[in-house]
Amino acid sequence: MPWRLLGNSVDGDLEVQLVPPRVITIGRSAECGVHLTQRQVSRLHAEIHWAPGVGKDGGHWRIRDCGSTSGTYLNGVKLTQHREVRLYHADSLEIRPWRFQVEGPSTDRTIAEGSQTIVNEPETSEEFVALAEVQSPADFAQGLLVRLLAVSEEIAMAEDEVSVGQAAVEALSSATGFVNVAFLRQSSETGLIEVVAETGAISGARGELQVSRSLLKRARHGIYVHQSGASPGATLAASLESLSIRQAICVPVEAGTMFFGWIYLDNRAGGSDEARDLEAAGFAAAVARLTGLSLSNIARGKMQQRFDLEQQQMFGGTMRALIAAIDAKDPYTRGHSDRVSEFAALLARAANLSHEHVEQARVCGLVHDIGKIGVPEEILRKPTHLEPHEFARIREHPATGHMILRDIPQMREVLPGVLEHHERWDGKGYPNNLKGDQISQLGRVLCIADCFDAMTSARFYRPARSIQEVLLEIERCLGSHFDPELGRVFLTIPHADLASRISAAVAPPTG
Repeated sequence: MPWRLLGNSVDGDLEVQLVPPRVITIGRSAECGVHLTQRQVSRLHAEIHWAPGVGKDGGHWRIRDCGSTSGTYLNGVKLTQHREVRLYHADSLEIRPWRFQVEGPSTDRTIAEGSQTIVNEPETSEEFVALAEVQSPADFAQGLLVRLLAVSEEIAMAEDEVSVGQAAVEALSSATGFVNVAFLRQSSETGLIEVVAETGAISGARGELQVSRSLLKRARHGIYVHQSGASPGATLAASLESLSIRQAICVPVEAGTMFFGWIYLDNRAGGSDEARDLEAAGFAAAVARLTGLSLSNIARGKMQQRFDLEQQQMFGGTMRALIAAIDAKDPYTRGHSDRVSEFAALLARAANLSHEHVEQARVCGLVHDIGKIGVPEEILRKPTHLEPHEFARIREHPATGHMILRDIPQMREVLPGVLEHHERWDGKGYPNNLKGDQISQLGRVLCIADCFDAMTSARFYRPARSIQEVLLEIERCLGSHFDPELGRVFLTIPHADLASRISAAVAPPTG
């Protein structure tokens, strides 16, 4: 399915095809690919561009607000100017007064069997009747106020759309006496009406949706109450008669400019009490308001998760770029940081450290040698043992790495490991000659992981050593080079787990 934007405003409808690798500019300027003429729209308001895929990711579209005056809104959340974010199928994009629905490959296309559409229904002007004047919560009887408080707590605690809808439906069913109650939404992809939560005869024996589509259409922008004996328009009357509906209430579920669906109630037997119906409509309106606010908060939470994921990916990409820069300076040790990361995480898990500490060990392994970016290539690539002054430059890399990373909030927890991974248990390491427990736990973990990978990897001046040789060397150096307790834990890691991660033998370059 191709990507596209389906837009609408009071001025009409608009369809925009998204065809990679095209860049789509949106704004009031005639030079923009999507030309919107309203004055609320900035001359260059937003830009949508294609991001090619990496690995298993087949690529995706991203949107960026270009410093607009009135803002660009994604799922009700205003984007920070010049900040870009990924677009997903079914996203709601607002460049006011326009609202666009994003359509593309969907990971969830499940639609209830028998769902109905409310689009393209014939109508006449006389079929539109006045919307109901309902009671406000301040006028509710004490019993309804208590019920409203209870349902507000349930809705506030719900974590997804279905849970919110179920809480609303159950509260309305018990409080109003209406037999058939549902929370309905309209599919962004097909326009069909879907049942989120229901009770009573909302769905038929074959799964067909038994609600008045005409009633939903009239309640799109306000509360609608139908009572037996009323004289609705012909299309609505036929719709109600076909379902034997005597009483019905339909309330839009909204928050700000976001429309989430409808609260729908009906009875198909018995008489009608105008005062009671209006009271029920008022209660339904209050519940719909709570539902809309809760769904808006859930949507905002999802958007924040998306922003956080974008930040993590950007941060991860930056770190990978720095690591790649080190590999480019010293291709002979390429992959060292990745392997140290894995060995450090293995050791942290074997030592029964918390998940948080295991993750810190993994990340610290990736960045522990960042400081080597400040070491001259001729030293890093030297095929023989280093002279004292050259080794002095190598010894600077822990402090350099600490300096590079210290102002990055996400790196604060791993800084000790970066600075101290060359410290020794006996105090003869560098850069600060720390001894024993003066060295952070992370620094002691990284020291073992780093040395194990160095000894099991080939160098210009020596071949790789076997796992058994290296483990014997670690055992010999417990209490001198390595933390004796952590070192003994490392020795218990199965050889197969270590062997699957060690470096393949690399022949020194010639010429």
